Amino acid sequence: MLRIGSIILQERKRLQITQDTLATYCQVSKASVSKWEKGLSYPDITLLPKIASYFRLTVDELLGYERQLSKEAIQICYYEFASRFGKEPFELVFTEVKEQIKLYYHDPAFLLQMSILMLNHHMLSEDSSSILQKINQWLDRIRLLSEDVWVLRQANSLQATVALMQVDPKTTLELLDGVIKPNIGDEILLATAFEQLGEQEEAMRVIQVMMYQNVLQLVGSSPLYLRLSASDTRIFDETIHRINGMIELYTLRKLHPNVCLQFYYGVAQCAALSMNRELLYRYLQKYVDVCIHDLFPFSLRGDEYFNLLKDWLEQLDLGTNPLRNTKIIKQSIVESMDAPFFEPFYQDEEMQKLRERLHFGLERC
Repeated sequence: MLRIGSIILQERKRLQITQDTLATYCQVSKASVSKWEKGLSYPDITLLPKIASYFRLTVDELLGYERQLSKEAIQICYYEFASRFGKEPFELVFTEVKEQIKLYYHDPAFLLQMSILMLNHHMLSEDSSSILQKINQWLDRIRLLSEDVWVLRQANSLQATVALMQVDPKTTLELLDGVIKPNIGDEILLATAFEQLGEQEEAMRVIQVMMYQNVLQLVGSSPLYLRLSASDTRIFDETIHRINGMIELYTLRKLHPNVCLQFYYGVAQCAALSMNRELLYRYLQKYVDVCIHDLFPFSLRGDEYFNLLKDWLEQLDLGTNPLRNTKIIKQSIVESMDAPFFEPFYQDEEMQKLRERLHFGLERC
């Protein structure tokens, strides 16, 4: 949205000149300047360079047109859209997302976060595949615009994710090279450098961030490993034992309940597929407990052990808030109990009680 009126008013007051003075310079009436400042009309396009020169601004600055949005502005935009997806028709909100994209089609950071926004909400569309195609177009655009290695890495990972959603694993392997590369471990070098400079707390912060991310990645990867090892009882059972130990050791139900939900749900899925009712209900019980007692209000945070994460978490592109509206999160949790692999158990009294408890508990959260 153009802010030319408020900028003219701001600059006129900065120079301490009257509307009459500016009107005389522009060879228009005082009433015209007044209308500009109130946003009731705009200066003729031929006047823009003249007014910009008077205020020592570029035309873009006069129009209030920012070629790139600040991280804070992108966050606000993301969460406003995420909130609206929980309240308004998908197509209406998506149309406005596309309009914003047109305004900032040159801004790779904005394109990246809007891609993440739509990846988190595409399932609300009646034509999810077309949304994924549109996301791919935005990610291709980022590759043309950006020279930022971190932005490009994120865009590449998102395109690999989209390919999996489109059931195109070959493209995912091509994008990720299909080869596991050793971790270089720059965090250790960074922390050691801070230590040598006598910046003890900064060195500890670097190690804490590394440990925090590695713990979450370890637990977060366990559902896939459980599915892959389901036929090997020894590895399957030992994985459950070790991940439960990690959750307890790092008090993850409080620190990061979402990663616990992924694990509990993963165990329940494998149990359902193997018709192991005892294991199924033990872990669905844990899943429901975390959903109604620990998940909301969701926010990325540290704890007494990870006590130096605050600044790092706040510097994340989208801050510490959840990536989807609370209503949509609750809806997806309820729908998670309708997965096809749970169908053989729908009539079980225990399953019905868990579903009722989940539904009632989420309403009270």
